[in-house]
Amino acid sequence: MPFTLIKGEFVPEAGRPDGDSMRFRPENPTPLFMLKRRGHAPKINQSNGTIQLRFEGIDTMESKAAAPFSSDATKSNLELCGVPDGTGTAPGYILTNQIGPNGRPIAFVYAGTTTESDGASIFLEADRLKESINYEQLEIGHAYPLFYDTLFFSLRQELSKATKKARQTNQNVWSNDSTNSGTLYSGSESLKTMPPIFPKLWRRLDKYSRDTDTLDTNSLGEFKEYMESIREERVFIISESKATGFDDIIQVSGNTVNLQYLPEDIVVVSV
Repeated sequence: MPFTLIKGEFVPEAGRPDGDSMRFRPENPTPLFMLKRRGHAPKINQSNGTIQLRFEGIDTMESKAAAPFSSDATKSNLELCGVPDGTGTAPGYILTNQIGPNGRPIAFVYAGTTTESDGASIFLEADRLKESINYEQLEIGHAYPLFYDTLFFSLRQELSKATKKARQTNQNVWSNDSTNSGTLYSGSESLKTMPPIFPKLWRRLDKYSRDTDTLDTNSLGEFKEYMESIREERVFIISESKATGFDDIIQVSGNTVNLQYLPEDIVVVSV
């Protein structure tokens, strides 16, 4: 399935950019309404014509997580988009083939201009993928891979290679990542100083820390039970060719939590 090219400009001041999202004003929003939808229609702000982008294949640290990893990812994204101080606008374009559940285009994002036609159908290959801001954020260790089953195999392979290289050279989040080695949790305050971990796991811990039905949110004693009680997320483990629940790949020992598999080995099954 090809991607649709949509030209426009980045408008960070229209929202709150982070390491894997940005407000974008398309020159012509019509192609967005022709994309496959997994939920809401494209949510274009009627006052400024912008829409929030969701960067395909990557996930960055939440703003409440330990500094400076989240803020560094945001700074890098702004620089790569051509708006380093977060003000003004800069030309860019996206390659997208779907609107996500929240009305955001799930896209590969590019700075600058292209001579290709707005709305053109593009087959995305490895060389062009490597020019995307998505790939660059992974390559320099400002992002974790987050793969859904809607992402093409060949593109996932290239993003996995970038992840492995960043890990091997201890780039940014990988300089202190504890996704697989395990990290100590002791309540909501510990989330602010916790070493970098797979953001999806961090977000589950954050929700757990605020769960009113949990007797002791300062302990992981009920975390597995909590994970089993919420809407089940199915994942596919590439190395073992098996499908399972996200809760089943989380290990808890006392108040230490970790994932059993590397982030690039996990594919989230879309709903």
